[in-house]
Amino acid sequence: MKFLLMFLCFCGLSFFSYAQIENIGDYEIKVVSYRYKTTKGKLKKVTPEGMGIEDYKGNYIIFRTPDIVRVKVRRRGLTVGKAASVGTLLGLGIGGGLWSLDESGENTADLAKLTLVLTASGAVIGTAVGGVAELSNQKLTLNVNGSEEYFKKNYQRLEKYVDTTPEMQHVSN
Repeated sequence: MKFLLMFLCFCGLSFFSYAQIENIGDYEIKVVSYRYKTTKGKLKKVTPEGMGIEDYKGNYIIFRTPDIVRVKVRRRGLTVGKAASVGTLLGLGIGGGLWSLDESGENTADLAKLTLVLTASGAVIGTAVGGVAELSNQKLTLNVNGSEEYFKKNYQRLEKYVDTTPEMQHVSN
């Protein structure tokens, strides 16, 4: 019993410790284009003529203004999927911990029902928290629709989201 609770605490600690290494000011940009596939990545450069995006594979893609349909900027972070899965696992862990307290096995059916209810309620609460987090992470949406005039008026709004971190060079021996 003590082993199970210590194991759950250890797993929870290691699961949530990634928050210490994430960059708080990390923005993701999503560009929907007429000619190219939808691209997600980091904004590297923005001018009145277009923008440069570095996708998550390391490719640098230049979008010209007539090709751009929509630009969305959001802060990277908690999503609905992550929050729902964490809520589900947390509910399952609490239910399993309570179930392990029944050493005689007399209340197995009731504890199974309680575990199911806790798991479902954890999933619902996690989904709600993730939805609120995703809505609060939305920073900017520009509906360009290929209009050069609109983009020239509004491209300055994107300049504060340009990723200015130095390029990391990978060296192999």
